[in-house]
Amino acid sequence: MGYIILEASMLLAVLTAAIPMLRFERRPFSDLGLSLKGHVKGLWYGFLMAILLYLFGFGISFVLGEIEVTGFQFKPLDLLGSWVFFLLVALFEEILALFVSAALFAFMHIFNPEIAFLPMLNLLLAGMLLGASYLYTRNLCFPISLHLFWNWIQGPILGYQVSGNNFTTSMLTLRMPEENVLNGGAFGFEGSLICTV
Repeated sequence: MGYIILEASMLLAVLTAAIPMLRFERRPFSDLGLSLKGHVKGLWYGFLMAILLYLFGFGISFVLGEIEVTGFQFKPLDLLGSWVFFLLVALFEEILALFVSAALFAFMHIFNPEIAFLPMLNLLLAGMLLGASYLYTRNLCFPISLHLFWNWIQGPILGYQVSGNNFTTSMLTLRMPEENVLNGGAFGFEGSLICTV
C-alpha cells in the first residue's frame, strides 16, 4: 500500500506540473497523450507486446536453464494490488517521459538496487521504444499499456525482481542456478542480455 501511495503522489505531482503548463499554452489536456479516443487498440497492443516479449525472453531463459520455476501460488488480491501499483508507475513514468529524453528515463533507475551497465542499456532501449511509440501515435495508450504489463508480468506473475526491486509476492517462484548476464541476476529480467536482444 505504501508503494501505491508513493506512486500516486508522484503521478499527482507530474499532473499538477503539466496541467498549468497546458493551460498557459492554451493546449487541451489530450495533448498529454492520455485520450482513449481512437487509441484503445494501443492498450491491447501494449498488452500483447508485453506477453510476446515475455514468451520469448522467459522462454529462452527457461530453456537455457538460466531460471528454474520452484513454486506456484495464486493470490488474486495480491495480483490486483500489484496491477494497480504498476498502472500508477506506468502512468507516472510515461507522462514524465513526455518532458524528458530516453536517457533521462534510464537515468531515473540509476540508484535502483543492483544497477549496472547492461540494465541501464536495457532501460535506455526501453525508453527509446516507448518514446518512439508516442512520437508515432501522439498518444500514451500503447506505452502505458506495455510498461504496465511489462512490469506486472515480470514481477507478480513470473517472479523476477522488477528493476532490482521486489515489490510483492509472485505466482511463480524462481531460482537462478547462477546470477549472470543471461538471467539478469538480482536486477531481474531487465538486467539480462536476453532482454537486450
